[in-house]
Amino acid sequence: MVSGPKLDFVGASETIITVSFTPLASHDNYLLEWKEYPRKWDTDGQHKSINAKETPTRNGNNKLQTNIEGLNPGTTYTLRLKVMVPGSNGEDSAATAAAGRPSPELIIDTEAVSCTPKPSQCLIL
Repeated sequence: MVSGPKLDFVGASETIITVSFTPLASHDNYLLEWKEYPRKWDTDGQHKSINAKETPTRNGNNKLQTNIEGLNPGTTYTLRLKVMVPGSNGEDSAATAAAGRPSPELIIDTEAVSCTPKPSQCLIL
C-alpha cells in the first residue's frame, strides 16, 4: 500500500492555505484532503484532485505547490495527501485514493480577520 507524500506548509492567509509536496516518481495523481480540526474525515472532509503532470506550480526543489481556497478565517484545519491508484477501469479517482495510506496530517491555522486599519501613505507636495 502506497503512502501519500509528506505535505510541507508554505503559507496561509485568512482564507487560503498553501502547501507543497514532492511527487512520487511512480504516481502522478493525488488527493489533497482537508477538514476543520477536530472534525471527522468521513463526514466533514473535503478534497481536490492534483495531477503532477498538469500542475505547473513548482518551487525550486521540484515540489508541487497548491492552494486550498475558500477557508474560514481564524480556523484550524487538518490536511493530508493520498496517492490515487488506478481502479478496475484503469482510471484514477477520489474513490480509488482510499486504497492508499494518507500522508502524516498537517495542522494549520488560517489568519484571523484583521480589524486594524491599514496604514495610509501621504504625499505632501
